[in-house]
Amino acid sequence: MNEKRRQLLLKAMEVCEGIAKAITLKNNGKPFCNTYCPGEDVLISVLNQLIVEIKDIEPECSQRLMVELQNIKGLSNQCVNTFSFGAILAIVNILRMKHINVQKNEKKFFISHSSLDKTIVNGFVKEILKIGCGFKDNEIFCTLDSTSIRTGDDFREKIIMNMKDCDYILLFISESYNLSDICKNEMGAAWALKEKRVLPFILPRVSFEQMGFLNVVKQGASITDKRKLDEFYNELCECYNIHPDWPSFNKAKEEFIELITQ
Repeated sequence: MNEKRRQLLLKAMEVCEGIAKAITLKNNGKPFCNTYCPGEDVLISVLNQLIVEIKDIEPECSQRLMVELQNIKGLSNQCVNTFSFGAILAIVNILRMKHINVQKNEKKFFISHSSLDKTIVNGFVKEILKIGCGFKDNEIFCTLDSTSIRTGDDFREKIIMNMKDCDYILLFISESYNLSDICKNEMGAAWALKEKRVLPFILPRVSFEQMGFLNVVKQGASITDKRKLDEFYNELCECYNIHPDWPSFNKAKEEFIELITQ
């Protein structure tokens, strides 16, 4: 599930939680349910957006939500039909279990690189992604990791599978990267996949012109550009709802810059 769908589902969960709490309070004789209830109009708006986004990946849930929305309005303009809402809540919970809870095991980053640049790539993964941003090993796919691809695995299938599962594809462009057919194939596959955030990072001693066609269609960022690394961190914080810890990130960033410029 892409980030837009995920955010809509999270919003639907939040709205349903508020309405469910309001219904419980009302049933217990407490009249001030508007304190917790976002209202049926908000529910209808969010679910209509969700229906459009999930119709290709969850057609049955999408169709059922459409049916229940036709009966959601209750006798009062302020209250939803509790029977239809119960069905909607059940569907949203099914979607939550399938697409939110399981995402804990999905990769967030695919690292495309040349094996000759392993010192820089390992440094970026350790200092920027792990220490600076707080991501875990199981959220990063990097072929430098001997556990990423096991003996007997189809290398190409493993690459494509992990590209599809990730949110970000990071390309580490170097002279050795440009000379590698495997790296070029990974780059082509990255641009062919829709709804992925592809970020090219230029390694030291490589000019922007050496990015090839990427220099035309995509602006790259120098891996030693502190301002670009800050932009990257800020984007990740917004994307994954991470509370920014700039002192820790800045320390990790300086460690990384020192590593690759010494």
